[in-house]
Amino acid sequence: MDKIASPATLRLGPAPGLVAQVYTARRPLDGDDRALLLWLHGGNFTSGSLESTRARSEMLAEAGADVVALDYPLAPEHPFPAGLGAAFEALQALAAKPAKLTGSAHTALFVAGEEAGGNVAAALALMARDQRAPQLAGQLLVSPMLDPQLGSPSMREGECGGCECIYTKGWQAYLGDSARADHPYAVPLASSRLAGLAPALVLSIAGHPLNDESRRYAAALREHGGSAAERTLPAIAPGYVLNPVHEFLREAARRALSLPA
Repeated sequence: MDKIASPATLRLGPAPGLVAQVYTARRPLDGDDRALLLWLHGGNFTSGSLESTRARSEMLAEAGADVVALDYPLAPEHPFPAGLGAAFEALQALAAKPAKLTGSAHTALFVAGEEAGGNVAAALALMARDQRAPQLAGQLLVSPMLDPQLGSPSMREGECGGCECIYTKGWQAYLGDSARADHPYAVPLASSRLAGLAPALVLSIAGHPLNDESRRYAAALREHGGSAAERTLPAIAPGYVLNPVHEFLREAARRALSLPA
């Protein structure tokens, strides 16, 4: 990829707002269609930053999205649902004036995230459905962190799940107590209501500890009648990601923008 200029800084949500960075799409979709994507970084709910996710944000912009990367509150200082609530306020702010960021009245709104950020993105899709707003065109989940039980074969093969595992520590910090593990917004994979959600593209990495739960979530979405494509890739890198993400954004935006308001 060519070098991308430094991103613009933006504040979203109620004042003083959360800090976000904006990356302009570098690949056209169809006609005037644009894909405005709220991106949530990984970090096991406890770490990660806008700087650490810059390469991912640039890659998504190269795939055709106008990316807003959000610096959302982290656990343990801000356990569930603090980060999710703040991200939803940011999403609502984007939905209020999407054309202001993309320059096009034909703008479709997406949520996306990696690992813990994928959990938050999946929960945002559930919230948007339940509140009937904002209208999402799609959700892009990259190795989403969805199962606090940590008992999948890929998790065991990765020698994760024990008390020293980064995923164990992340879930403990995020959930705080076991009662929260039953909340569908905290653990979307455990939700009994997965119908009526925005179309999903779920990307996972072969051999990654989160591979199995990523694939299980895509399968669960399909079982509930949803549209969910999945790909297990050798790596989350431009050579493997750009085309499938671009096609997902293009088709999901086209469909969303052709539906009656």
